[in-house]
Amino acid sequence: MFRRGRALQDPVTITLDGAAVPAERGEPLAVALVASGRVTLARSPKLHRPRAPTCLRGGCDGCLARVDGVPNVMTCLRPAAGGERIEAQNVVGSREADLLRVTDWFFPQGIDHHHLMAGVPGLSRVMQSIARKLAGLGRLPSAALPPEPAARLEVDAAVIGGGPAGVAAASALSARGLRVALIDDGLAPSGSLAGAPRRAAELLARHPLDGVRVLSRRVAAGVYLGEILVAGDAGATVITAPAKVFATGAHDGVAAVPNNDLPGVFSARALCRLLAHGVEPTGPVALAGEGFWADELASALGDRIAARVPLAALAAVHGISQVKSVSLREAPFGPDSPTSDVRVVAVAVEAPAAPAFEVAAQAGASVAPDPRAGYAVKVDARGRAGDGVWALGECTGAAVDLAGITRAAEIIADDVLSTRGAAP
Repeated sequence: MFRRGRALQDPVTITLDGAAVPAERGEPLAVALVASGRVTLARSPKLHRPRAPTCLRGGCDGCLARVDGVPNVMTCLRPAAGGERIEAQNVVGSREADLLRVTDWFFPQGIDHHHLMAGVPGLSRVMQSIARKLAGLGRLPSAALPPEPAARLEVDAAVIGGGPAGVAAASALSARGLRVALIDDGLAPSGSLAGAPRRAAELLARHPLDGVRVLSRRVAAGVYLGEILVAGDAGATVITAPAKVFATGAHDGVAAVPNNDLPGVFSARALCRLLAHGVEPTGPVALAGEGFWADELASALGDRIAARVPLAALAAVHGISQVKSVSLREAPFGPDSPTSDVRVVAVAVEAPAAPAFEVAAQAGASVAPDPRAGYAVKVDARGRAGDGVWALGECTGAAVDLAGITRAAEIIADDVLSTRGAAP
């Protein structure tokens, strides 16, 4: 399904279920596994359907695995250092042949275990016990995890999200003499633009982070009593910041079609990220949807795109454990439109993204229904979303617009400065 398109420059070795896998030092573990042809990395908790990475940004469960004895590691957010022991979790058998997949075949329309055998004396409790044992997300860690240190950090402004919007905002705030912390769960600043390396380099050149306290591989877990709790492998940090700027982006949208969860179905920007790491599809790809990342992917893959269609034209994805083909509707793309099948090894989807508003709302930001998907942070002309809270980028419902992000960052930086009693 995938292979490396270029030689490794700094190779290391990791293992998956005991088998050696080559990796590039520093690349996400999930990327190394996909590059070696190991696309199915996980199983769904209840029906044990095969799962693979779909977003490569920590927003799905397709790359969860046990790493060095620790369960539920997002392997897309863990850089390869060499020697990592990766194991599939929640399987009986193997990743490719999980015996508990029979549950899915016996109940093709799904199963509500809360009501299965409910009310039948004796059987109800037995079924609940079985359901609890068959489902889940892995066993407890092999050894007790040691306590991690905690620290405090005081800054003038905290920017949550290290994508294009967050980088632009942090740079603009720092340029005005403010103490700034940039918090992001990614491996390095630039966020989704890791899938467009040239654009990422231009972004960082245009918006330098000199003087910014960059906290990568850390999650803004919540806002409590006005302070931001940040968690990472190195422990926790409580950040006090009078100004909180949210640039948390958006969750990739999905296509509402049968088998949209098969290994080999990616968001368009996730597939761009694989290409940026030199990992290429071994055959044709179907691209459904329109937008920034669909255009980037079409440009990168060229004639390897077997079909580029509107999202409404995608009728179904076919395969048992991975993508084999897609069914595409003819115009006008209605449920009764004729379809044709196209053989592909992967499907890339650009669907309306759901703004990541949750932590901003906890900080006091206003939210409102988004016309495309879910809810979005509501901002005024100055980028304000609440008392001491600002937001920009996709979390506000805006489309990817690099020029617009720069303008919004400058406006917000000036407004933050004005709230400190200084003239911009």
